[in-house]
Amino acid sequence: MRNRPLSCLALAAAVALTAPSFADARADSPQTRCDRLYLLTDKDHAVNPGVLIEASGDMPAYCQVDGTIDGTIRFRVGMPVEGWTGRFMYLAPGGLAGVIGDTTSLLDDGFAMATTDSGHEGANDPSFYRDDNAKINFGFRSNHLTAVFAKRVIAEFYGRPVEHAYLWGCSKGGHGALMEALRFPDDFDGIIAGAPAVDLVTGLLALSVENARLQQRNPLTMEDVAVLDANTRRACDTLDGLADGLIADPRKCTLDLLELDRLECTAERTEECLTTGQIETVRGIYTGLTDASGEVVVPGVYPGAELGGDFQLWVTGPVDFLDGTANELTTRVVAEILHRQPGFSPDAFDPVAGMADLAEAAAAVHLPPPDFGRFIARGGKLIVYNGWHDMPCRAGALENFYEETRRLNGPEAVDGFMRVFMVPGMVHCLGGPGAWAADYIQAIMDWVEDDVAPERIIARHPGEFTFMEGQVAIGGALVSWSEAILKAGAEAGANQFTRPLCPYPQYARYDGSGDPDDAASFTCVVD
Repeated sequence: MRNRPLSCLALAAAVALTAPSFADARADSPQTRCDRLYLLTDKDHAVNPGVLIEASGDMPAYCQVDGTIDGTIRFRVGMPVEGWTGRFMYLAPGGLAGVIGDTTSLLDDGFAMATTDSGHEGANDPSFYRDDNAKINFGFRSNHLTAVFAKRVIAEFYGRPVEHAYLWGCSKGGHGALMEALRFPDDFDGIIAGAPAVDLVTGLLALSVENARLQQRNPLTMEDVAVLDANTRRACDTLDGLADGLIADPRKCTLDLLELDRLECTAERTEECLTTGQIETVRGIYTGLTDASGEVVVPGVYPGAELGGDFQLWVTGPVDFLDGTANELTTRVVAEILHRQPGFSPDAFDPVAGMADLAEAAAAVHLPPPDFGRFIARGGKLIVYNGWHDMPCRAGALENFYEETRRLNGPEAVDGFMRVFMVPGMVHCLGGPGAWAADYIQAIMDWVEDDVAPERIIARHPGEFTFMEGQVAIGGALVSWSEAILKAGAEAGANQFTRPLCPYPQYARYDGSGDPDDAASFTCVVD
């Protein structure tokens, strides 16, 4: 019996000497190379045999491989059989994750792609916050480990390493993008962070709970939101020099200009008006969360694009894919994060004082201070975009984050690696009356590969899509959604006017002459 283990070892060695190595498989057919990716399986990675999927329509033939990391993190990698450019695009999941997203939309452009479910299953289910491992995976671990392993998979399939690694994500995906730049700066050369939820487990949750309470006391309907939309256009449309239904610089659209009291219902005015209580709700949404002294501690949403879909999703409902509204869902998120707090009650939760508790209980998900020194040192580039009228990922919160970034890293260093583009007439990630369909992917490629920093990006209005309508129109093209939404709008006959997106704090001001539908008639200015 003592000799048996030795015999087994000897047999294993003999097999290892005679069996074909993985390296030899690179000379084999794409089918064989794809199938043999299972050989990457080890104690930390369970990898399925890859599946070769035939070309169909605009989709080239590609190898798809699925697996898990650490038994909890599901991942998927897609690799075009021909035409790989050496580029890798990683999709950081948005929302509460729990599903596998887009790994195909850029294959025809020569990218390999990958994503993860963040280490738990079930979209819109915050109960994973009760599991410390799942919470850490969601916060930062799943994106990092998947990105690192996906590069190994890609290198094995093609027989050469990734040359340029990119990341794109919006909302929680944008948050994950910033987390990667701050915690694992060597993972990616270029990062696109959309609506990056910089206060994901603090201000976002606290303000959502407060707004849900305001809506419960004095509810708004979508008819009331239409009144707000018309009022904002009346007060602020021409501040940028052009009456076009858009507000190029909503920082100028103050509550004083809005004159909300003018909307109050009276005996003479019984339609297209708001009650006193509803006006209180609206003030809270625009102003943000205030402390006992009246100081704003969490900024609210800038006026504009009220009919763009965020009010329906977050405030009024109905929402087909949620039980209630997104603001109500965040109350559940708070309860799951603080489930270990003795005697916790959602009704007794103090949004102002409770932010410190949330940051501590969800430390893995809370962004660290924006010291990008290591990302800057390795030559990384970062493009951030955000709708001026984004309700959950408010532009005001990103403005504060940007100023802190400049303070910690120095203005000159920040200008060398980061551009922030605030998008007029856009709500959360996409949707709204503005020009918001833009090619951020080409912009980050130009910056990383040719050292051409984006001084302005031309965006196009794809059509009158709300946030939810836009999600339907893009289908599964979560990364290259700009192309998909423009195609959908063109098929609907939309007037697809253009505007320049300007690096913050600049905004696009109409020159006073020229075609107002043409971006060439606008200049990026600060005033």
